[in-house]
Amino acid sequence: MAALDDKLEVRKQWDTDPCGASTAAPVAPESAPWYTSVREHRYREYAPWLPALIDAPRWRGADVLEIGVGLGSDHLTLAQAGARMHALDLSAEHLRHTQRHLALNGLHTDAHLGDAESNPWGDASFDFVYSFGVLHHTPDTARAVREIHRVLRPGGTALVGLYHRDSVFYWLGTMLWRGIIRLGLFRRGRRRLLAEIEHHSSDNDALPLVKVYSRRQARALFKDFADVTASTHGIAAIHFPPPLFVLLQKLPAAWFERWLSLAGWYVCVRATKGR
Repeated sequence: MAALDDKLEVRKQWDTDPCGASTAAPVAPESAPWYTSVREHRYREYAPWLPALIDAPRWRGADVLEIGVGLGSDHLTLAQAGARMHALDLSAEHLRHTQRHLALNGLHTDAHLGDAESNPWGDASFDFVYSFGVLHHTPDTARAVREIHRVLRPGGTALVGLYHRDSVFYWLGTMLWRGIIRLGLFRRGRRRLLAEIEHHSSDNDALPLVKVYSRRQARALFKDFADVTASTHGIAAIHFPPPLFVLLQKLPAAWFERWLSLAGWYVCVRATKGR
């Protein structure tokens, strides 16, 4: 599939099924309580480790760009901490939700519909560029990272979360259980098997590109940066095949992150641009 088609499929996926909407409470859609429930799910259940990783208070007074904003949960967290926020997303629905989410809280973002591989801002525009669970969907992830380097100021920080190849969810939950035992690889092929990770609606036929990276591969994307570290996060009982899930679900959620985080679903790279 051509790069343009890949990007159109990404847009179709999240314009149809905005990221995080499936976790909202059954209250009035797009109301303040609706967005609050999405944030609570994200930070209490899905990724309780994420606020510490972002460290929003550090960016008070900073110029911050988020690439791929979803419903705006992390965007709001950074804005509430006092950052000057800018948003870039291929999905018009993501940008609309994020602007509404912030407006309901008396905040604002400079939102742009666009492509991470062709960042619309000028050189050295930002102190912090953040992107979580996004750049593994763009065809040329290395180019998107080069664009992050370009728009960062000297000494600026990038924080990027990518899907982790060496994770329980990828090898056991996806490739072994859904791919081999459930015959997904043979019936639908690897591309669709991975795309279905993003589907939260039964009538969704979008085919978003999904790539996975080892820690080494993720770090290599940031070769132009002066200082690069990678950490892995995001593992839960539900990431295991159902027979193991039945046994493991009784363990506290914090146990998985404490003892098995090296096999988490996200590899998160923090990198500093040289001065």
